[in-house]
Amino acid sequence: MSGKSYFQVIVVLNSVVILAAMFFLVGCPGPADQQVDGPVQRFVEEPKVPAADSPADDQPAEEAPAHQGESTQDEGKIVAVSQDEFEQEVMQADMPVVVDCWAEWCQPCHMIRATLEQLAKEFAGKVKFVSVDVDANPKLSDQFSIRYLPTVLIIDNGKEINRAIGVLPPKQLRDKIVAALSPEQ
Repeated sequence: MSGKSYFQVIVVLNSVVILAAMFFLVGCPGPADQQVDGPVQRFVEEPKVPAADSPADDQPAEEAPAHQGESTQDEGKIVAVSQDEFEQEVMQADMPVVVDCWAEWCQPCHMIRATLEQLAKEFAGKVKFVSVDVDANPKLSDQFSIRYLPTVLIIDNGKEINRAIGVLPPKQLRDKIVAALSPEQ
């Protein structure tokens, strides 16, 4: 191969690396776009289990985030919902609902979580916040055409009124929620 050919290969490889980096900054592909066969599951960490002799019984239990644990109905919290609960908890809700569509393997989904938790506290009593694990609830992923993660849906009166794809700055997400609360919808 000539020097020019090597140079062309390097340019192509660099372009692929740059595109991959940009792709992960915007979002991960959703379950409809991915094929997970074998060892492709990246970003998945093993759960940290305390040792049997650790003093975990003496300490108060920490509340698990809605992504991993049981759902909670407290205001200002993000409630984990399944396909079975979605109709009642989201579509029939008496206030706008922010739906965090996420997956465990999606690193950007974990990045946006802190912003959503802060907004849930800020809009407590005005907006309901729920999370949906799209891998565990594929029918919801299909129903709302979730193709990239994270995707945040804003649903009011049973209709999707807005959506955000990727990791948006907190102000942009907040502005979408404020717009959902405005009577001009």
